[in-house]
Amino acid sequence: MNVVLFGEPGREEEAWFPLLPDCQVLAVSAGKKSGKKNGISYVPLSAVRELEPSHGVAVVSHPYWMPFLRQWKPHAVIGLAYGAEASSDASFDYYRKALNRLSDALLTDSEEAMLDLSLRGIPAFYAPGPPSHVSHKAGASLDERYVELVGLCKANANVHDLGRSLRELASHKRMERTEGLLEAVECDPHNEALLALAARYLYVEGRHSEAEHYGFQAFGRCVVANGSRCLSLYRWIAMVQARQDKIADALNSFGVTAIQAEDKARYQRLLAAYDQQMHALVCADICRENGDMAYALELLERQPAPFDRSIRYQLYKETGQYPKALDLLAQDRPKEPAVEREKWLLLGEQEEQEGCVPQAVSFYLKAACIDQEVISNILRLEMVERFLAAYS
Repeated sequence: MNVVLFGEPGREEEAWFPLLPDCQVLAVSAGKKSGKKNGISYVPLSAVRELEPSHGVAVVSHPYWMPFLRQWKPHAVIGLAYGAEASSDASFDYYRKALNRLSDALLTDSEEAMLDLSLRGIPAFYAPGPPSHVSHKAGASLDERYVELVGLCKANANVHDLGRSLRELASHKRMERTEGLLEAVECDPHNEALLALAARYLYVEGRHSEAEHYGFQAFGRCVVANGSRCLSLYRWIAMVQARQDKIADALNSFGVTAIQAEDKARYQRLLAAYDQQMHALVCADICRENGDMAYALELLERQPAPFDRSIRYQLYKETGQYPKALDLLAQDRPKEPAVEREKWLLLGEQEEQEGCVPQAVSFYLKAACIDQEVISNILRLEMVERFLAAYS
């Protein structure tokens, strides 16, 4: 098995990587440099292209590698989502989301990020850093979890078996953490942070009634300590109620948080939908806002209707389901300029994420004839091309 480390310029994430039996560890180096250090072979990107993809595990810390990985098609991709929450770069975030969807498993130093990724059906693991030097009861350090995941990749040659094993492991780790949090809450029942985190874990585990209970407990303590800054927690409670088909309660909880003009307008739209018995649309909209896009889509796809086409389109687009988004778009006045622009934009994004740059540029140029702001997508492509060129 070849474990290939895809890092970023000026950083040496690979310094912490432990060596594994029956594995050759390689790190992609910039400037066509080759060499060996601490058992790790440093090779240019051209050498990676010569490796057998089915025997490769890619460990990726920078999302701009995503187009190359799409073309190389390794046996497994392990993404490292460390410090991702701090990014304000739109291009970086765009590729980070694409890499998340491509990854077979993700390691992160944020429990919030891990839970959000789990809601998207991605096997995600909380592994705090810096690696090798951290003993944390909430999660293994990065190198320990890395060894575990690579071991699963080696043991599961079949892609479907690997996916199942990774999901089972992620579920087991979450259940362990959930029980640990509930025990901690018993010892410290007024700890707002513990209550809120326990609620989040319970939600991901499908224990929605318990999640609502702990969410309200956390909110009550948050209000005492922090006042109106806890409204986001109350809006999250609305999603938990929606998952239990408590639609009126969910709508009321959302209304409590509707302070800004935009939120008030949205609340009125949801009220109108509720009055027309469009309960699935109400629940889907509340769940989508709070990150449970998988359930929102599940709701809307059970009985597709013309009135929910807009939100289904946005969900398909946000989750990278481009063929389904394009099918919906084709039903919506295809000759109108705004719809034409959106079609070319979607086709361009689809090709971009597959690493097909010429085709992506061609579609983006067609979209740019309608809206010049689309040129920013071509500039994003050029940025990624420069990144990859440094390693070629």
